[in-house]
Amino acid sequence: SEMCIRDRFLFTLLLLLVCHIGYGQSIDSLFDEFECEQNVDYVKVSPFMMSLGKMFCKHEEGSEIIRKVKSMKVMDLGDCSASVKKRFSSKVSKLNRKGYEELMRINDGGEKVHILMKIRKDAIRELLVVCSGNDSCTLIQINGKFVKDDIDKLVSMETGKKNGRH
Repeated sequence: SEMCIRDRFLFTLLLLLVCHIGYGQSIDSLFDEFECEQNVDYVKVSPFMMSLGKMFCKHEEGSEIIRKVKSMKVMDLGDCSASVKKRFSSKVSKLNRKGYEELMRINDGGEKVHILMKIRKDAIRELLVVCSGNDSCTLIQINGKFVKDDIDKLVSMETGKKNGRH
């Protein structure tokens, strides 16, 4: 009887652990689940392709930031059905954010944008942009080695373009 109680306890503990691990949706599983949906736009740029691309942008604006990018994935579900977008938004809400620090969060009329980052040894190793809502469903993952000043430069560069400066 004592053995049976201990076995049940261990089984329950193991089941709880498995459920907890399976709860959080990982970034990779999110890409894997939605990359083949009808009308999705998905681009994965491997480290090898990034190194080739870096050779062609030596003196372009923003090239010092581009050189710090190791790889990236972009997935846009903007042309997908409403049910796919709803499923994506649901999965995003269950996203496992362990290890990520929130850089910015925007909620504008049901459209949600989260910008997350993973930092290791004072360097941003991963940037994650997650947009979800009725119209906009986008996931962008950028791997590399950046410092916060790089992000500031990029934002000011883009802001300058929108305000007519180059």
